Amino acid sequence: MSKIVHFPRWAEILDQDDLPDRDRRSFAVTIRWYLSWCRQNSCGATVDSAREFIGWAAEEKSAQDWAVERWKVALRWFFRGAIRQNGGSQAGFPRQAHREAGHFDCYGRFGSKELSVNDASAEREEARTGEEEKILALMRRRGMALKTERTYMRWYRDFLRYNSSKKGFSMTGKGLKDYLDYLAMKRAVSSSTQKQALNSLVFVAREVFGLELGDIGDFVRAKNRKKIPVVMSKEETRRFFTELEGEKLLMARMQYAGGLRVSELMRLRIQDLDLERHQVVVRCGKGGKDRVAPLSGKLVDELREHLVSVRQIFDVDVQRSDLSGVHLPEALARRHSGAGRDWRWQWLWPSREISKDPRSGVLRRHHVLDRVYQAAVSAAGKRAGLNKRVTSHTLRHSFATHLLEAGTDIRTVQDLLGHKSVETTQIYLHVMQKPGAGVRSPLDSL
Repeated sequence: MSKIVHFPRWAEILDQDDLPDRDRRSFAVTIRWYLSWCRQNSCGATVDSAREFIGWAAEEKSAQDWAVERWKVALRWFFRGAIRQNGGSQAGFPRQAHREAGHFDCYGRFGSKELSVNDASAEREEARTGEEEKILALMRRRGMALKTERTYMRWYRDFLRYNSSKKGFSMTGKGLKDYLDYLAMKRAVSSSTQKQALNSLVFVAREVFGLELGDIGDFVRAKNRKKIPVVMSKEETRRFFTELEGEKLLMARMQYAGGLRVSELMRLRIQDLDLERHQVVVRCGKGGKDRVAPLSGKLVDELREHLVSVRQIFDVDVQRSDLSGVHLPEALARRHSGAGRDWRWQWLWPSREISKDPRSGVLRRHHVLDRVYQAAVSAAGKRAGLNKRVTSHTLRHSFATHLLEAGTDIRTVQDLLGHKSVETTQIYLHVMQKPGAGVRSPLDSL
């Protein structure tokens, strides 16, 4: 477990730091929030607690990736400041934190030539107890995502703190019910957050510790707040696109053209494009499902040019003996060890930098970070003067709404979006310009 660090003069040091005023104010808010969270949860300022705080805060605030990254940058400044206050030594400071903080400058960039901001080694969960080792071992044997590791471990640790317990195998149905009541009544989490906590803890109890929790009873259900999606009109969409350029513009147009989730857009590979049939194959989307999404004919020539530049990057990488091929699904990597260096499996949106794989530790080229793309989308929405909060998911919402407004059958839209239930797709009926098959407001007839 990481050692607790002490940095009582952080506010004074921050005030004297040569940072823009906006960054100083932002850092101060985040650090105070983190330290307050530490006091409420009876834990010290450590690398582990900082990671847990970031995960909790991201879930609690339903934060976008760019906001989460800003919190991380603020906490990196805090821990690096603690190092400097100790004279640059590791005395009283966790060795792992010293190593991680040393790779970053205050804006989150790596100082090493071969390590980029894509390096996710600091995001990998590390077991603190024997029980946590069992949990992580099972999840990794099953090939569960890094994000799932962090989510499940965060809820497991939070549950143990709430119950003042250090042993996961002592979990009971009553203890779980009390915790779910606490989430709904005291922390006022959303319904989806409460369900995520329930699923995480039930997985740990049943699959890892072999516990049968039985009927946990009628716990207090968090309110299910239905949100109307933010949608741009076609004119707003045109204005939005004029504020982007280069690769980010191509990415945004492709996401809108196919109604892709941002994770699906980022993970596209060369072989997923069918430029002749104007289709994009989305592999292993939400729920592990594959589907085919439309590809606008307007993008074909631009994509051909983009593929030429991607091929140039690939030709250089394949000559480097120190680089592994791109990340592959585990089963495929076992069957075809050389597929990572196959042109067909390369990322459509490769990063400009080389990254360190968070699990294997090997160097390879990752795809563009979604938070970088999302930040570009958000900034473009502001520059376009739109009076709504534009995110990458707004493009997906707009895709669905514009299809429905054009008369596309809702079942077809459901299939294109990859929704399991048509009820999920029906939310877009509420934001159509002509809802209810062309019903007009009575004010229009006055």
